[in-house]
Amino acid sequence: MTTIARPAETSYLARHSKTAAEPESASVARQVIGYLPVAIILIAQAALSLKLARYAFASGDEGRYIYAGHQLIYELWHGGGSPYYETYFSGAPVIYPVLAAMADHVGGLLAVRLMSLVFMEIATCLLFSVTRRWFGYWPGVLAAGLFAGVGLTQDLGAYATYDAMSLMLMALAAYCATRTGDHEDRANHWLLAVPLVLLAANATKYMSVLFDPVVIGLAALQVAQSGLRRVVVRLVALTATTAVLLSVAVFEGGGAYLQGIMSSTLNRDASSAAFVPASASASAILADTWDWTGAIIALAAIAVLASVLFRRGPGRPQTLLLSLLLVAGLLVTAEGIHLQSIESMYKHDDFGIWFTCAAAGSVVARLTSRAIRPIIVVILILASGFIYTKTTSTTYQADDSATSLDEFASLKPYLELKSANYLLGGLSDEDLVYVDHLSIPWYQLFDDVYIKYPIPGRGGDSHGRAQGLACFSMKPDCMYLEGVAGYLAAIHAHWFAVISMVGEHYSAQDAAIENIVEHTRGYVRLTLLPGPPTWIYATDYPSYLRSVRMSLKATN
Repeated sequence: MTTIARPAETSYLARHSKTAAEPESASVARQVIGYLPVAIILIAQAALSLKLARYAFASGDEGRYIYAGHQLIYELWHGGGSPYYETYFSGAPVIYPVLAAMADHVGGLLAVRLMSLVFMEIATCLLFSVTRRWFGYWPGVLAAGLFAGVGLTQDLGAYATYDAMSLMLMALAAYCATRTGDHEDRANHWLLAVPLVLLAANATKYMSVLFDPVVIGLAALQVAQSGLRRVVVRLVALTATTAVLLSVAVFEGGGAYLQGIMSSTLNRDASSAAFVPASASASAILADTWDWTGAIIALAAIAVLASVLFRRGPGRPQTLLLSLLLVAGLLVTAEGIHLQSIESMYKHDDFGIWFTCAAAGSVVARLTSRAIRPIIVVILILASGFIYTKTTSTTYQADDSATSLDEFASLKPYLELKSANYLLGGLSDEDLVYVDHLSIPWYQLFDDVYIKYPIPGRGGDSHGRAQGLACFSMKPDCMYLEGVAGYLAAIHAHWFAVISMVGEHYSAQDAAIENIVEHTRGYVRLTLLPGPPTWIYATDYPSYLRSVRMSLKATN
């Protein structure tokens, strides 16, 4: 029994491995030369990402995750409740945010972005490895070069979010899947690793579960030469094992994690405070995918067509493998068309294109002779990199935004009360606090996404340490209020010293918050602030009241 055979070309390293008469030094030299093109690709990828990572201003997502990690570490050492991040984060808050906070402690925002770069570099190495195993050396080099040249890859390598880590883990799962053929050493060990690594990737970023069937399919195709029954048995076994592991993880995480998975990934709703999808037509979504990855998808499609028209070697299993890799690159686009939204596609498309680059790389093994393959590979990599590197100007979201800096600078003087609570809208709450290094703990910082307001006199506390019923409306047995009812009660009680909708989500819940504060006595709108409205509870700022009185006297 054998696994999927490769095309006529074998691995460069296999063809140049040491013979009995070959000196050890010559063998080492050949291996170094064999890896030199990949090393050049990795250096270029690092340079292109570092060009983006130089921006000093953190994006909303970056600031939120790093701040959250610091808060979770503090709670781990000192105790005192839960920040509730699991109820709305799109990945398990105890994984990436904690790592990000550790990197930030060592070297600041740049260190966190460099961690993402390392993850993406590993993903490129894994892509080279799996493509070489399937199709040969030069296809592996081409696949790695195409992936490194994609603007989305460079974005994630310079972006301090879940995505790079999750993509790297998904790539590792795919690598494990390629090691499960009958001819492989310890194939069963690699097979057991597949669902475990998938669990790690999915927990890091929930959206990555979209690619679990692709990895499972790759593992099943490794035994395609043994017959359909063997493929089906492996598909069922891996699917069941992965599903059980994911179910157990969600069960152990509890209802809060389930709520976060549903609201951030599986049940995104236009009326949700955490997510307001930008509507987009199917043609606009397809145009974005073409702009970001179109040429690579076209190369993969050519590879599939060539495997059908010029069938040789393994035949049908090879065509199935290439087709699966091509479909992976279109999954995010199909989901975007289904949701009629391009939200986060610029990040998620890179997950799919990692697989599709492997199929695109196989083109040189099928349609070119060995003599000219290195030349064709270099041309394709340079052409693709030249085209797609330019997309970073429109897809990379972390920059030095003068408007945001001005808004943050205007707010900062009002965020320095030691025991006050603050409500800051959108993604800007943790971002603002992180960028300005303000000492505001999580239990004094709230946003327009989620609130758990302790009803006075019922035993609750802002840390959430007291266990009790949380409700969306005032009821006799409720200890906490959530949703609009929570904001209503908190604002009427003057619980917040500052309420700012800077960075708001423009959701129905945002509108309700603004309406509540506008009709609550004691709050004064700071009309001089640019952008969305900001209010302060004037009693908390006596100096502000004195300046208002003085200005009134001057005008009179």
